[in-house]
Amino acid sequence: MSLSFPTVRKAKHDGTLPEWEPERQQRKRISRKHVMFAACAMIVGIALSLLHMIQTGTTRPKVIASVPGGELRASCDSGFVIARDGSLIFLDTDGITGPLPGDYETVINSGAWLVGLEPPFMHLIRPDLPGSQVLTVRLAPGERPVPVLQGDAVITYRPQQDIKFGEPWYLRAVSGEGAVMWDRQLPYAPLFGTSDGRHLVMAAVDISGGGTPWALCVSINTGELMWQQPLGPGAWRYLAISPDGNVRAVLDSCAYCLTADGQVAWAYRPAGMIASAAEHSGILAVSVSNEPSGARTGLFGNAQVMALSKDGEVLWEMKTTEALPRLFVSAGRLIVLEAGKVLCVQPDTGDVFFWAKVDGYPITCAKDVILVYKDDGFALVDPGISSP
Repeated sequence: MSLSFPTVRKAKHDGTLPEWEPERQQRKRISRKHVMFAACAMIVGIALSLLHMIQTGTTRPKVIASVPGGELRASCDSGFVIARDGSLIFLDTDGITGPLPGDYETVINSGAWLVGLEPPFMHLIRPDLPGSQVLTVRLAPGERPVPVLQGDAVITYRPQQDIKFGEPWYLRAVSGEGAVMWDRQLPYAPLFGTSDGRHLVMAAVDISGGGTPWALCVSINTGELMWQQPLGPGAWRYLAISPDGNVRAVLDSCAYCLTADGQVAWAYRPAGMIASAAEHSGILAVSVSNEPSGARTGLFGNAQVMALSKDGEVLWEMKTTEALPRLFVSAGRLIVLEAGKVLCVQPDTGDVFFWAKVDGYPITCAKDVILVYKDDGFALVDPGISSP
């Protein structure tokens, strides 16, 4: 079968029509093969154009270091703690590995510190200061450190002996020299905290009230309880103090902005579950998933990343290819980690500086490098965050 165009036979000067020439008609036909070839060429050309447009926004990540095997135990601004071959190593952001002194039951981050638990002691470690002395503090029975996202204080908590529902817990602050700054009662069980050098804001839960989340603020110098605010229902996700003194408190069900005296300035409740959050200069970015299991559905996944202004308005949002993207802030830019991909985004506009493919599953971010899980081990990757 072929496609043909109508042929017009012009008359001769004497008015008669010229004789029919089948071979001329045949030359005016276009075969289906030629049409299909032209269509395929057009499709390939469009695809190549799109590929060129996409690649102009990508970078080529540089693998700084590789660690075969192991398990991630903790991370902080200066690097990562990895358990490997029965010992702990510290992988810094320059790709240099070294042993982490001690045999710790648990390692958590606390601002600039790493805290290693070796009951009845906890050890305060500054991995960013090689050769610095490891400070040791004796713990009371049942006492545990509280992870601190930002700040330079080490906080511990312990319940009362034979604690009953509704009874207060004890909160203790330890200085960088290992001295106890204060020891006070706290009305609820703390989970983690953040500090701006003056205030310590705690994500807590009321174990006697059905697990209701609370935000608490205490003085970092005295431990005095300054305010408390019930939130929820929901599970804690993130906590940050903005430069203006307001607090961004994020549960899996809702994101809140609390004023400096603990009042709710605004609340944003998305249609799905908040999986991750990060704050920069008062702008709060959250990843929202409609698939709590993390399963990917459809070509573009079933989640989005959105940014909320200082007033709680949605500034922008974008779809992601993974149901549970992980958010971080580095060098003033929003970092979105998805399976096999890293995006670097302008927090206030949503403009993508670049995106980079990575071989493996990006887990977390420290400074401007990414730790990627690959082949039962880890790769430290520099995607170019500091100079997109």
